Amino acid sequence: MPGHFETPEQRQECQLETCLQFERYCRRATACIFTLTTALRLLGVDWDPAASVTSMPRLHADALQTVVDHRNNKGRDRHALARPGTKRVAPTAVFVSSIPIETVEIAEGITCTTPEFTWFMFSRFLGLKDLVILGDAMMRRNTLHEPLTLDGFADLIARVECRAHRNGIRPPKGITQCRKALELMEEHTDSVMETILRLTLECYGLPRPVVNLPVRLPDERLIFLDLAFPEAMVAVEYDGSHHSEQWAQDSLRRFAIEASGWAYVQVIGLGFITDADKRHVAELVGRLIRERTGKHYFLNTPLPLERVPDRRREAWKARPSGVVFAS
Repeated sequence: MPGHFETPEQRQECQLETCLQFERYCRRATACIFTLTTALRLLGVDWDPAASVTSMPRLHADALQTVVDHRNNKGRDRHALARPGTKRVAPTAVFVSSIPIETVEIAEGITCTTPEFTWFMFSRFLGLKDLVILGDAMMRRNTLHEPLTLDGFADLIARVECRAHRNGIRPPKGITQCRKALELMEEHTDSVMETILRLTLECYGLPRPVVNLPVRLPDERLIFLDLAFPEAMVAVEYDGSHHSEQWAQDSLRRFAIEASGWAYVQVIGLGFITDADKRHVAELVGRLIRERTGKHYFLNTPLPLERVPDRRREAWKARPSGVVFAS
């Protein structure tokens, strides 16, 4: 049930059952195409948009969002009705797509929009930051859906723009937001908070960190740094856990990283809540980079996220590939 903590697997299982039940009693001649919040849950995407769509009831998790082609007659949103002898059927919210809908079959008889198309559908409703968070969540290292890449999102945008150009019409609403988000998104992240931490550092003028940089320690262990500035050898990692066993493991990990010559900044959940907290973290990382490279990046006033791609330094383009070997 929406409203309490669920894992992506639990959300997927619960949503699949609801959609199967809905299809059994749906009066449409063809199967529905689920989208938006419903599609996120069916796909098992590890991001809950609840806090971002509070003022938009049609996008709430207790409703089923479906999408139809603009040539179809748009059905009316329906309230949940309890038919005699059945369980209560969820309310529906129907959306219209002006471009060809891209779909994937989740289970027999259950179809939803692809992850990339679902992301595009959300661009009309989410702010830039949330759209980046959603895109990152879809490109995690471990997902319940097929692995995605930045190229996949770029290809979708290209298809949408090409079709609009070919037909002599304006691209659909949200495409500009998608282009901006694509410049800020990263593959292989591990959590929403890691994305927020990365965006915070960039808003304060710091170079874009490398995500999950592989580093070979002197003892031959291979580790992955959440966020890394290789030129300065500064590592930044987010830790939202508070278990003593995890703290012990993290301490040993930190010792090994610092012993290899890296400066290490551990950001804990309780220390990354307020704007002052976030400024403090960015200032600390900026100071470490300056001390190790002589380059000053930190901005006293953070940039709006929309301006970050325009202010990237030339140094941001030099991003290492492969494994970094610690000395």
